[in-house]
Amino acid sequence: MSLAAARLAAEGIPGDRESLISFPGGDTPLGMVEAFTAMVNDGTVDITRTRYVSLDEWVGLTEKDAGSCGRFNFDNLINKMKVPFLEYHIINGKAPDMNEECRRLDGYIVKYGPLDVSVLGIGMNGHLGFNEEGVDFSLNAHVTPLSATTKSVMGKYFSESLDLEYGITQGIAQIMAARKAVLIANGSHKADILYKAFRGPVTNAVPASILQEHPNCYVVADEKAAAKLRISKNV
Repeated sequence: MSLAAARLAAEGIPGDRESLISFPGGDTPLGMVEAFTAMVNDGTVDITRTRYVSLDEWVGLTEKDAGSCGRFNFDNLINKMKVPFLEYHIINGKAPDMNEECRRLDGYIVKYGPLDVSVLGIGMNGHLGFNEEGVDFSLNAHVTPLSATTKSVMGKYFSESLDLEYGITQGIAQIMAARKAVLIANGSHKADILYKAFRGPVTNAVPASILQEHPNCYVVADEKAAAKLRISKNV
């Protein structure tokens, strides 16, 4: 799964112009990020004309904080590549003005985008980034209250108890404008939500379902996560 997703991401980087890509943080994309980094380091992928922008961040954290999305980006991607990105933009979850931080993120994507590749994970509630249930699909970057489902998984990222209430994220409009979207999922615990997202109706109650309308979206899942998709349709 991880290698397939990394190859899809690499194939979405054009060789004849500058590009912009985005990856998620967390457990699921770790193998994909490691595979992509290895492809950069062995010369299979040229990222010298590629910019990178982070997908989301916990409000209250920066890349200096353990468990943050920014820390994930630096520890597993940026600091491990022998060849650097042309440039990168990492969301600051401790910015003094979060509305301004959203405008900075929007401005970066407007200036260098749209995204050529948006790699995404899927939350247990179907969220993409921190686009939680009920999200307005027309939004660009925004700050959003974290759902109870998202808060319930915080323990696997943070060794200490943190009172985090909000996330900052790229919006669904920016994700849907990407030239290629790659959603990755693994484990039997993702089977139900993956089925709802890609066999159920398009609804903001399951934000990932909007990817059914993306013109160039790939779903990459292991056998356990894809179990219900395979039962419902030969994929």
